[in-house]
Amino acid sequence: MLFNSMLTRVLSLAIALISFTATAQAQVLSIPEGTDGLSPIAGKITKVEQRRIPLGDAVTGSETRVNLQFNLAGCLDKLMPLVTYSQIKNRRVTFYVTAINAHNEASKRARCIAIPQASAQVSVPGVFSRNQIKVVFLGQPEPQTVTQRK
Repeated sequence: MLFNSMLTRVLSLAIALISFTATAQAQVLSIPEGTDGLSPIAGKITKVEQRRIPLGDAVTGSETRVNLQFNLAGCLDKLMPLVTYSQIKNRRVTFYVTAINAHNEASKRARCIAIPQASAQVSVPGVFSRNQIKVVFLGQPEPQTVTQRK
């Protein structure tokens, strides 16, 4: 009986902690001033690096950081904060990334000297090399294949 009571308390505490963590991680995204549209964009990996991170007073862990670069549609456009999910399977990691270009109405009149770009970073615990990493940009149209009718 004492064991069941203790187990119930531990499970309740765990559920409360998970709920609190999920609520604390939720973020409110504010749209930049002057935005007249949003569209999903794809990027490319520019750098992969492994880092040591402190986990406690005398304990460190490792994480892999992936730098991503995006071409924006207009000179004054902004990259909204990324929404990401990582999945580790068979010593490979797949990042599912939603990147949104916030179109600024003034970009229609502005002239760019170079292609406007923005960068962002995603990370995952563990050590992974470039060939173990895949990034899937969500919201992109599926590649179209042309088939010839006979």
